Amino acid sequence: MLPDVVGWLAPRIGTLAALFAGSIFAFYLALFTYRLTLHPLARLPGPLFARVTDWYNVYTAWAGDRHLDFYKLHMKYGPIVRYGPSRVSINTATALHDIYNHKANVQKSSYYSIFSHYFKAPSVLTALTAKEHGRKRRIVGQGLSDSAIQAMEDHVLKNVRSFCEKLTCKDTFGIKGVIPSEEKKFLTGWGPAKNMSRWTNYLTFDIMGDLCFSHSFDMLESKDNHYMLEVLPAGVQGLNIMGHMQGLASLHLDTIIFRDLAKANARYEAFSKEQADHRIAKGDKVKTKDVFYFLQKGKDPETGEGFTLHELVAEASLLILGGTDTTSTAITSTIFYLLLNPTCLSKINNEVRVAFTNTEEIRGSSKLNNCRYLRACIDEALRMTPGVGGILPREVLPGGITIDGTFFPPGVDIGVPIYALQHSSEYHPQPFEYIPERWLVDDGIQPGEIGSADSVARTKSAFCPFSLGPRGCVGKGMAYKELMVVVARLVFMFDMRIAEGTTAGQGDPGLGEESLRHRVGEFQGLDKFVLQADGPMVEFRLREGVEGYEKEG
Repeated sequence: MLPDVVGWLAPRIGTLAALFAGSIFAFYLALFTYRLTLHPLARLPGPLFARVTDWYNVYTAWAGDRHLDFYKLHMKYGPIVRYGPSRVSINTATALHDIYNHKANVQKSSYYSIFSHYFKAPSVLTALTAKEHGRKRRIVGQGLSDSAIQAMEDHVLKNVRSFCEKLTCKDTFGIKGVIPSEEKKFLTGWGPAKNMSRWTNYLTFDIMGDLCFSHSFDMLESKDNHYMLEVLPAGVQGLNIMGHMQGLASLHLDTIIFRDLAKANARYEAFSKEQADHRIAKGDKVKTKDVFYFLQKGKDPETGEGFTLHELVAEASLLILGGTDTTSTAITSTIFYLLLNPTCLSKINNEVRVAFTNTEEIRGSSKLNNCRYLRACIDEALRMTPGVGGILPREVLPGGITIDGTFFPPGVDIGVPIYALQHSSEYHPQPFEYIPERWLVDDGIQPGEIGSADSVARTKSAFCPFSLGPRGCVGKGMAYKELMVVVARLVFMFDMRIAEGTTAGQGDPGLGEESLRHRVGEFQGLDKFVLQADGPMVEFRLREGVEGYEKEG
């Protein structure tokens, strides 16, 4: 029997292969024709490649320029762009508020399901339905409440002190708590150049370790965990890529096509589980109730349900991601823009150095919150360089939704591109210029001009570095408090400057305008869902009169 079958197949293999290939070709030809002509989004403009396949998004996510690509798309096609067969980007403030508000007829996109594929359960960030998200947020919110954060402030300040101590020293690790005596010569002169992207990452990792798991990751003291500075963004980039082509993950093709990213994602997953397991083993034996304490003990007041082990690991992964890279980028970009804009640096120096008489006064307080120019400098850095610059997609639910006069049917993913919106001249005059004054109302300014009440309101209407509505960042309050304390202490304690001859973090005019990376004064980074940056190289000099200052000789 078998020889007969083989004998029949042998002369026909070529024909059968051709028929199979022809069938595949015919299927995709029909599919692409449908997506270009009969699909509900066929009338919307966008790149041809993007309109027929999500491989367009796989490529832009892999390239690291996705935030810039959205800006280019909207400059070319207008406010509404089709960037995938069933994906739409809308670059308006009305879309921002209509899509992400409490009553919008949308839910988290199935794009976020990829996180559950790897972490075995959704987190408060990746839960799809409002019901599931509500349960998780009510528990997570207990650990990130104002009172809980206030109780943990000493953990933040301890790490900030260590961070500041090391800024004028050589990059020595393994010495805790004090500046090594042999390095005190750096206290009176300019210290060695520090790569701020790396050092602020050390800081934010150590803070999150203490706040969330009651143990520091010791990045300021040891190199043991420094590998996570590359693993975390690479792992998240892998998730970002797979989110647009989830069949690859289901078939485990991610380990072949994107091998390095898959390995990084596995290490990120393992690190998250390790932190959760380590903290669970501690039980209640912690000095201060950390965030994980509330995740373990917390119950949803409406359902009485707590978190499973898989859910705890998923939340740990979110805490590590959300509290480190994005906060680090915000601190670094603020310092970058201040050092490249001397007038702004002078203004913030005057405000902070007059408001406080000593470093330890700078902590979460009404006095710190009253530093309006400090907050404006941070917000302007967040506008120009958001930690997450792409789209946070939402899936339209049955009944559809109308945005800016355009109806979108159920099943379509819609969203607002954060970087593109925050660089729209319609809302932000001179969008590529660092102008903290755009956040502060000046009654002497004419209507329509930067600093006028209507201009400030318009700027705020198109600002969303932490997203908005019920899915807005649950840790926003903690992040702002940390940012205000760190930037204020740096400004109060140090004179700062870009190391001579270094350009890390700056745009390169030689790349040309088409790249959107040509502006020297714009902080650059790769969009890996979170921004991964390098530089700037900054030198610090402790100011005379600040605690710890010693004159030479």
